[in-house]
Amino acid sequence: MKTFTILGTGWLGAELAEKLKDDYKIKVSLRDEKKSEIYKKFGFSAYILNEYDFSFLDELLDTDYLFINYPPSKFENYLAFLKKIYNHPKIKNIEKIIFVSSTSVYPDIEESFNEEFIIKNPSNKMVLDAENLVLNKTHIIFRASGLFGEDRIAGRRLANKIVDFPKTKINFVHRNDVINATKFVIENNINGIFNLCSKQHPTKKEIYTFNSKKYDFTTPIFLNNNSYLNRIINGSKIEKLGFEYKYNDVFSF
Repeated sequence: MKTFTILGTGWLGAELAEKLKDDYKIKVSLRDEKKSEIYKKFGFSAYILNEYDFSFLDELLDTDYLFINYPPSKFENYLAFLKKIYNHPKIKNIEKIIFVSSTSVYPDIEESFNEEFIIKNPSNKMVLDAENLVLNKTHIIFRASGLFGEDRIAGRRLANKIVDFPKTKINFVHRNDVINATKFVIENNINGIFNLCSKQHPTKKEIYTFNSKKYDFTTPIFLNNNSYLNRIINGSKIEKLGFEYKYNDVFSF
């Protein structure tokens, strides 16, 4: 059985581990001992990995597949952390490295963005810097849109709060579609940079209002400003290789 290591076992990584556990020996990294012990109880090989403790990096990188998913905001020095991982000698022996980035690499302008867009002014420079740092040693970069699914419901955290620019369209991808895309690129030995985003782009007002009724939370307070930004992420590149999104309709889950 081949080994699959997940660096960054949060909301996405934990579900990925669960979905792959029958097909791979799973290794996961956690930021503290308490969480590590929880994963060990579920049969995963769990190790501590954070900015200050790289003691188990060698064991984590002794793997066939590597999935890296860390939000930059959780680190004091995100790029230095990534350099430590990518400078390890075992990196070159890994069959497939998948790095989860974000569509925040694209600028905040009116545009439909595909992977060929030349990025000069990213909305989040740190994310683009991270991509450039790992690019030559990474097989897959997923530029993920806003993650939704299961207990993560669009608009719930904004219940009874003011929402500006309600006509702005949102870009989203279901957690299970990211997991399925991960399986897809491994099974088909695909490399490259891919946007992950559903075809549907509802406005903030449309989806937040719908979800407030469906999940019984107070509808956000929408300001009456008519300006909005049509910043659309095109996630069709991976579809052209045979991948199918299962969760294109944000109103159905």
